[in-house]
Amino acid sequence: MTLFAWLAIGVGVGAMSSLLSVMYGFESSLKNKVLNAYPHIIIGSKEPAKNIHQDRSFEATIREIPKVKKVLPFIQNEMILKTERRSLGVVVWAIPEKEMGLLNFQLKEGEWPSRISPFAPLMVGSELGARLGLMAGDQVRLVSPLERTGALGLVPQATQFVVSGLFSSGHYDFDEQYGLAVLEDAQEMLGWENQVTGWQVWVDSLEDTASVLSEIQKKMPEGLEAKSWETFNAALFQSLKLEQYSMFLILSFAILIAVMNIVITLTMNVSHKRKNIGILRALGATQKQIREVFLWQGGFMGGVGMTIGALLTALFVVYVKYFSFYQLPEIYYDRTIPIELRPLSIGLIYGVATLLIYLATIYPATQAARLNTIEAIRE
Repeated sequence: MTLFAWLAIGVGVGAMSSLLSVMYGFESSLKNKVLNAYPHIIIGSKEPAKNIHQDRSFEATIREIPKVKKVLPFIQNEMILKTERRSLGVVVWAIPEKEMGLLNFQLKEGEWPSRISPFAPLMVGSELGARLGLMAGDQVRLVSPLERTGALGLVPQATQFVVSGLFSSGHYDFDEQYGLAVLEDAQEMLGWENQVTGWQVWVDSLEDTASVLSEIQKKMPEGLEAKSWETFNAALFQSLKLEQYSMFLILSFAILIAVMNIVITLTMNVSHKRKNIGILRALGATQKQIREVFLWQGGFMGGVGMTIGALLTALFVVYVKYFSFYQLPEIYYDRTIPIELRPLSIGLIYGVATLLIYLATIYPATQAARLNTIEAIRE
């Protein structure tokens, strides 16, 4: 029974540590892929869908803030991408030409947009290109729902573009919905002259986002607002946190069930050792000393079980990281299982397990201490 108690606690603690490490790994991987595609901070108008003047002095002020990596004026607009075979909605991101190659995107085919070509260049995500059957050099037509006044009244704005290449950001939704254009081409198409949607800001590390955002808000003109990645990805990462908390609570019950083996084992020990306990009491052992005997026994059982759990976790991590050749299906951008060990989380798991083990030993230890000496010896 002691052996089964060890194994039950070890499997419970090891399963919780391993599962949460995998979940943390997926969270970090997803966060890196999302922030590889999207900027850390976006500055724009407080009024929805309102374009703003490209204030270069304000842009220079933002660049001077410590820990700011780069600042890009951009235009973001939903348009219709038409090919010879079909049409799809696309979100067009227009940024300065010289910044195109500096994005953390992988060039899958063709080249980065350049204004040298006779038609305005457009770069599309690899998933969007696959859906439309596009290759570098294909001509497409972009139709903007923003109407412009013409001879026939209000008419949609349409411009011929050439696909300069396909990119991969590592984020499926971005690659399926977005296209990249040169800022000046988008301004000319929309008739915005020197106007933009706002500015994209990248910082040195995610931990610096909050401090940089605070500095930007201090220097921001009236009518503008700044949002960090934590704001416009809040629903995604909050759902991941909720999932982690739920799994922690569920697996805590699994550890609680495993700890019940200690209660059963110690209770049987007290029952089998009644005569020995009576003799110890008759020889002068106090109730406190008897209680401590069983508390230490339960603590030893729990300690061995948690050690087994630590070994199982270490074996799992080493196997997945270095020896597992299993690959996830192609629908996942992460083809292998990511692992991230967080010391605080591991410490919390073992702290909860220690508390449950201690609580489990109290009842049988108290029952042993309260045993009637005369009745135990008589038996």
